[in-house]
Amino acid sequence: MINFIYTILPIITLMIGFFMGKTSKNEIKTPTQIIKECKEKAKVEKQIINTQTYMENIDNYPYHQKDIKEK
Repeated sequence: MINFIYTILPIITLMIGFFMGKTSKNEIKTPTQIIKECKEKAKVEKQIINTQTYMENIDNYPYHQKDIKEK
């Protein structure tokens, strides 16, 4: 009886692991995809900061305007 359990249990767990891994929706990202996402995120953050600076300059029009550095 014990030998039967030791034989069937690994097969059952192997099947469960196979189907759980196969139906998983998570994608593994490559390093180049991660780098591209980080660069895009940094670019968007820089644009947000520049836009905020423009808005502050409009609010403080004649006095205390900040320089905007764009590249």
